[in-house]
Amino acid sequence: MSVARPALPLSLGPLLLALACSAHPPAPAGEMQASQALSAGTSAPPQPVPEARPTPAPAPAPTPAPEATPAPSPTPAPASAGGLEPLSSEQRATMLAGPEDTLTPTPIHYVKSNEVRHDVWFPYVTGLGGAYLGVGSDQNYTVAAAARSELMFLSDIDRSVVDLHRVYEVLIEASEEPAALIQRFHASETEASIALLTTAFAELPAPEQRRLLGLYRAARETVYIHLQRVIKRHQGETSTTWLSDRGMYDHIRALFKADRVRAMGGDLTGTNSLQTAASAARALGVPFRVIYFSNAEEYFNYTPQFIANVEAFPIEDRSVVLRTIYSKNWVHADQLWAYQVQPIADFKARLADRKNRSRNPMLRYAELEGALNKDTGTKGLSLIRLPVATAG
Repeated sequence: MSVARPALPLSLGPLLLALACSAHPPAPAGEMQASQALSAGTSAPPQPVPEARPTPAPAPAPTPAPEATPAPSPTPAPASAGGLEPLSSEQRATMLAGPEDTLTPTPIHYVKSNEVRHDVWFPYVTGLGGAYLGVGSDQNYTVAAAARSELMFLSDIDRSVVDLHRVYEVLIEASEEPAALIQRFHASETEASIALLTTAFAELPAPEQRRLLGLYRAARETVYIHLQRVIKRHQGETSTTWLSDRGMYDHIRALFKADRVRAMGGDLTGTNSLQTAASAARALGVPFRVIYFSNAEEYFNYTPQFIANVEAFPIEDRSVVLRTIYSKNWVHADQLWAYQVQPIADFKARLADRKNRSRNPMLRYAELEGALNKDTGTKGLSLIRLPVATAG
């Protein structure tokens, strides 16, 4: 495990631990209710930002991929389906090289997700391997485990979510079984977990240590309750999460222990983090096969910088984008969300057409041309330019 990361100053302050899963700030006041506070038992569904009809003002020229700064000519990361060998020091330096986006404090901290049907994506991601990038908290572990991803980049605009991944890293590595991990968030294990984290973060600057330990204390109870639900999640006889399926848990633990995970502050429309992840994966010779946006696309237009960020990802024909959609016009797979899969190559092509200035127009045009399939045979699952997966 590597924990020596650049310190990013941030005053933790009182945490408002939200129940939703967006990677971007919530909708403006009045569109997202105060019931998302920690004391709430359920969360109000997020309301999409109304689509801006006028053409957005020209954006600054997008930032290209950063110059490679890692050790010269790193050996490509092992890409075999079965093994997760630890990265060499050279490969790890490659993965950690490059700048991240500068983050500003967010008013709500999304330390858990209310998406619960990631299993509807499994037929389209299982065994894809390759590199993974996702926003949000531990739901990423379920999707990356199903894909058997070989590198995992966790990029979020909320510093508390990024810090929580770093806390998870320490506690997952110390926990051989899912139940043991959950127990580390129980009140009775608080001081023992703090001791583990203190040791792991000992070489970090004191303000960063305090922020990470403060995050654990503030989020502990919320995460404990959440993980108790995650470990029980099944569809019929099938386990559907990284905690309810032991093989999934073992894969995520192996990723962390092999130093194949980078948690990074990141804005999907920012100039640094996605470019950095793309540059690292390219240098390591590992294409991105899964990119998970959650519902973040509700909160921004497809700016030139976002388009450049997506274009920078090394991909293959089988690489996919995963997104969730909240709208009364879509059938939901759970109480809140519709789930969608789209080839990244198709997404890149649509981004090149400026009529697709944001998510909603992109989906509307895809439907008009017959590329959007909402009748997949799986409730709440839609596909763009993909055949319906067949059993077996």
